[in-house]
Parts: sequence; C-alpha cells; structure tokens
Amino acid sequence: MKRREFLTKSMGVTAAMALPFSTTAVASENSWDREYDLIIVGSGFAGLAAAYSANKAGIKNILVLEKMETWGGNSAICGGIACMPNTSLQKKHGIEDSPELMIKDMVKAGRGFNHPELCKTLATEAHTVYDMLIGCGVEFMDKIIRLGGHSAPRAHIPANASGGGIVVPMHKYLLDKGVQFQNRTQVTTLLRDKHNAITGVAVQEKFDFDTEKFKSEQTYKSRHGVIVATGGWGQDKQFVKTTMPIYAHLEATAQPGATAGMIKSLLAVGSLPIMIDMYQLGPWASPDERGAGPASFFADYSFSEGIAIDPMTGKRFMNELADRRTRAEAQLVVLEKGTENKPNFPFTFCSEATTQRAEGFKGAYRDGAVNKSNSVAELAKRHGVDEAILAQSIADWNEIVEGKPDPFNKPLDRRTELKPPFYSLRLSPKLHYCMGGVAITPNAEVIDATTCEPIKGLFAAGEVAGGTHGMDRLGGCSSVDGLVFGQIAGRTAANYKANV
Repeated sequence: MKRREFLTKSMGVTAAMALPFSTTAVASENSWDREYDLIIVGSGFAGLAAAYSANKAGIKNILVLEKMETWGGNSAICGGIACMPNTSLQKKHGIEDSPELMIKDMVKAGRGFNHPELCKTLATEAHTVYDMLIGCGVEFMDKIIRLGGHSAPRAHIPANASGGGIVVPMHKYLLDKGVQFQNRTQVTTLLRDKHNAITGVAVQEKFDFDTEKFKSEQTYKSRHGVIVATGGWGQDKQFVKTTMPIYAHLEATAQPGATAGMIKSLLAVGSLPIMIDMYQLGPWASPDERGAGPASFFADYSFSEGIAIDPMTGKRFMNELADRRTRAEAQLVVLEKGTENKPNFPFTFCSEATTQRAEGFKGAYRDGAVNKSNSVAELAKRHGVDEAILAQSIADWNEIVEGKPDPFNKPLDRRTELKPPFYSLRLSPKLHYCMGGVAITPNAEVIDATTCEPIKGLFAAGEVAGGTHGMDRLGGCSSVDGLVFGQIAGRTAANYKANV
C-alpha cells in the first residue's frame, strides 16, 4: 500500500467541525457587556499557567474562558508527561542533564527549523514549571524516564499518569485565588480599538458544541489584553485538509473541541502564521484503540525495553527511541508494504517484567489493544511473521542487552531480557500535534504579519503558537511548552495596559 493510499484511507473518528468565526476583527467602539482585568481563552496547561503567573503578578479580576463543557482540553486527556531538565526530582535520582542538552535534542528533532529564542526559553525556564506545579499541589511519581529523542531521562510523570493530574490541582488552586472560570463560552472575534490594540472579545454564551447553538452574544473588555491558549486544531478536518491535504482523513488524537476557530480569529486580526501546514504524527499510536489511549503510554515502555518488528521481514526496522518524526516515517515505510486486503502493521513487544512498571499497560491489555503471547510461535502467528526469523531477532536483541553494540544505537537505561510471555501492540501513526501556529516573541507577544512587530494587547501560548519545535516536537515537551509560555504570557500581560 503506497503512503498516500494508506494516509487517505485511514479513517478519522470524528466528523469535521465547521465552527463560525469572524473573518475580520471588529473595532471595539461599542459599549461592553462585562469588564475584566485579564481574559484568557483556553483552560489547558497554557491557560492555567497564564492565570497563575498573572495572579502572582497582582492581577485580580481574571477570567478563563472554555468553549467546551469540560475543562482542560487536550491537556486533561494527555498523559501529562513533562520533560524538564535540572528539577529537584531529576537531581534526586542523580541524572546529569542541562537546558543546553535539551536544546540540542529539540533542534535535532526539529531538523534545525526551531525558532532559536523560543527553543532556548522553553529549555531554560522548564525547571520553573516543576516548582509552579508542586506549589499548586501537583504530585509526581518518584521516577523519571527517557522518551524517544531525549539524551537523558527527563520525563516527569504525574502521580495518576494523566494530564488531569496537573489540570485538576491547578484549577482548584486558581479558584482559591479568586480566578474566575466560565465554560461553554465560545470566543468568535478578537476586538480591537482605533489603535489596533486588542481590547476584548466577542463571545457566544451557553454555547453547545454539538449543536453549535448558543443563548446570547456578548462583548467582554480586558484591560490587560487577551491571552489565547486554545491549543491545536487536529480535529478540524477542513482546516487540516486545506493546509495539508494528505492528512485530511488521518485519525487525530486530539479531543473533539480541537478545532480551528481561534487560529482563524488570530489570523483575522493580522497575526503572522508560521509553519501552519506542518503536523506531527504520533509513532506510539495503535489502530486498535481510539485516539491516544493507554496503549500509547504503554508503547513508550515497550519501545524503551522491547523492540519493534516489520512483519514482512521479521526484523527490527528503526531505533525505537528515535524522535517521533523518524519513527513515524519508518513505520509508514513498513505500512506501505501492505495492501488493503493484507495490511502490514508494524508491532512492538516486550517481556512481562516491563509491563509491571508501564503506565497504561493494564488499560490497554484490558481493552484488547495489547495482547499476550506465551511463546515465540504464538507471537509470530499473531502478527504474521516467520517464526524462525522472529526468534533470531529476539536473540539478536538479547545480545545487545548483554552488551553487544546496537546497529540502531538505541540508548538503554534499563536492560531487560526479551522472553515469554510477550506483550505486543500493533502500530499505526496518527495525527497528533500542530507544529505551526501564530508567531510569537519570547515574551509570548503575537507578531503582526504586516509589521513583524508585536500586536498590542495580544498574547499566545502553547500549541496555538508555532516555531518552538521546528519540524517535529519531542515527547513530553508540549506540556512544558504550554506551561512555560503560559507563565510568560501571564507576566507579560500583567505588565501591559490597554489605551482604554
């Protein structure tokens, strides 16, 4: 099956969402229905961090808007893994790391297309995220793992192995500080004054995402500008198709509300788009679960301690801990060998010892995405592999575990022999992250497309802003991106005051 054929035949699980938005910003000469010191659009990691730092800076009347019924967006449903160098937890485990090493890793994964100052800012400020989260009551597991493309173990895992383990404590913390939250409120337009500064938003209140109906339209004034932290648009099939047609029908891992309404509003006020046709495919995704479920979490452990096999050859075909783009591209090559009637899904597997420390394993095994094989013969039959060749691939790997050089140069933090019973997972990349967005300064100010200078009163953080990760993002860095630049956006907005 050719790559284009595979991609165009992969069916998404959510229908395209055509949300209303204004193509031009409206000058805010009218009266306001409500007034706030600061409005933040989006209640995920970036929005929460923005509210945190703005509150710390002394801003009192803060409103966080959320389009959906539930809080947190993609942040609430992701694994919550955060890659941060030089935290106290990393030092406790004796791990040598540095922001400079993380920058090197990020630039390598991004193929050198990263915005240097944004990349540097993320890596050097990441440790402040850890301190902020601990202060908000977030708890982490007492271990740190290495994800693909990282030169050191730096992935911190919330105690419940979920982004909810960050969103919920931060939400409670901010409520206690007086920050206001309002869900089912869709921002339709960024409003600006006669000086072209952003001074507020037009909203639809009591918005129902499924029916697109709403109760009323209102205008909210924001004295310190507006922070947009609405994440990506992976579920907006029309926008994805327009920017990258070959990905139009690929299943996305994002929550249903990840549509393009706010990126369109940002572009409508003249924001500079950057790499907006670039998307990341998640190499840990499985065709046997919806989106990125527990099997995706388990896959990181299987990649680390097990191996991945091309059923057609029975052999390894990639460094299982390479960056995401490298692994996704390698998997697409394997998938291309199959046909519609006889697909060739690559698979990864590990020993039982690995499953005992792998978050996501129990859920994935329960749901049937991960399967148990009691012998090499059973594993070979399950995945349509020549038994003798598969047995040799396992023997080759166990020699690497014992110290023989790995031709793929995969780093080994834990050496685990591959032996029955095996636990395996089929692989098929899914659209996971929007690499592009609007251009921002290191101070999270949105840049004007005509002047290449900041738009007064407009700030952005998280996935809706592009450039930090170049052509590809390392695992565990989107959470830190949102939290770092969310903090910065909150501080920058606190120091900004509109001319009204």
